[in-house]
Amino acid sequence: MKKILTWVLVLVFTLSLVACSSNSSQTASSSGSGEKVELTLAYPGGDEKKDDLEKFLKKFTDKYPNIKVKLIFVPNNSWADYFNKLQTMAAGGNSPDVIRVAIEGIQMFVKSGMALPLDDYMKSDPAALENYDDFHTKLQSAFVIDNKTYGFAWDWNNVVVHFNTDMLKKANLPVPDKNWTKDDFLKYAQAMTTEENGKKTYGFAIPNYYFGASAWLLNNDTNVLNADMTKSTLDDPKAIEVMQFFQDLIYKYKVAPVPNPKTDMINQLMTGQVGMIAAGKWPFGTYEKNNFKSVEVQFVPKFTTQKVIYGDGSFPVLKSTKHPKESYLLSAFLSNPDSQRTMLSADSIPARKSVMNEVLPKSPIKNWSVYSESADIAVAVQAPAEYAGIEAIFNRHMSDILSNQSDAATAMKKAAQEINDLLAQKK
Repeated sequence: MKKILTWVLVLVFTLSLVACSSNSSQTASSSGSGEKVELTLAYPGGDEKKDDLEKFLKKFTDKYPNIKVKLIFVPNNSWADYFNKLQTMAAGGNSPDVIRVAIEGIQMFVKSGMALPLDDYMKSDPAALENYDDFHTKLQSAFVIDNKTYGFAWDWNNVVVHFNTDMLKKANLPVPDKNWTKDDFLKYAQAMTTEENGKKTYGFAIPNYYFGASAWLLNNDTNVLNADMTKSTLDDPKAIEVMQFFQDLIYKYKVAPVPNPKTDMINQLMTGQVGMIAAGKWPFGTYEKNNFKSVEVQFVPKFTTQKVIYGDGSFPVLKSTKHPKESYLLSAFLSNPDSQRTMLSADSIPARKSVMNEVLPKSPIKNWSVYSESADIAVAVQAPAEYAGIEAIFNRHMSDILSNQSDAATAMKKAAQEINDLLAQKK
């Protein structure tokens, strides 16, 4: 009987060792140390960045040969459209592992429970993420929500004024000082608005979209929403003043064309159809392709204050991934200095301080410090979980103002009410 009992105990002990070995193997494989896995990376737009991404991802797979990365490009009309398509993919069981996301969508993915906190992986494998302190604190803060990290700032953009310097020279105007005002701006727009031989050039193309218009609201010490993003402030007289100014630029002062969704304002600036546009760093990719060098930038003019809006992007991991550790490794790798240095073209600003300081001085403009200074004083674009609906409401009513179908006060009060109704539904 003792022999039988002894053999039973040996067998149980042996089986327990096998079980422990099996669990240990599963833990190791989930950490990315051996199991062959395939990750899906979703990226917005067409496949124009395919070659650059695939070249860089080869560096990742060379470093982690057990991980394969499949690229999916998601065509879209806007960030909101892209985020909606990602949600549809997830609902249909085709959820990517890692996604390219801008600040406009991170709150939505976090609040809906779709994004994976990365803090535990950062602690267990800090070497995968090179020098976390190198991220600009303000830019990185957009992806730290309720003290949990959901991504690493990769690139960012702001809104400043771009000038066609040939048109400035023709109007005998210098690039304005950084402290220029709304009144100064109007004088510049009027001076660059001309008509010769039936051909009219305008001083300014109005930024008829949420991000661009928000930059001007900030400079009148207001915004689309209040500070905690629980209520719209578009019915604030300061917000109405900015929107009325935009309308007046078209119909009262006649220094801006009626915005057309099919018109490319970057091309308008390059061809001399307009003297100024409001944009971030993104036009410089187009300038470079067209060898356009007659450009300079300056901060958006002051109304009552001077602030700078910013939006940035990262590569969050979705909670639905079957390979969280490997997905973290990919997210971290894509945010590292080499990625920002080699992957970000002329149309974005790196989010790491070291790379920003290396890249910006090489910009083809004298006033490149406008971008580096912006990072320190910038205010994040307001993008709560309800961003997609808020953007649609704002853009629709702004379109009514710019097409002269409504005065600014009426349109902004309607927009504020609709946004408040939308926010109330989500409570």
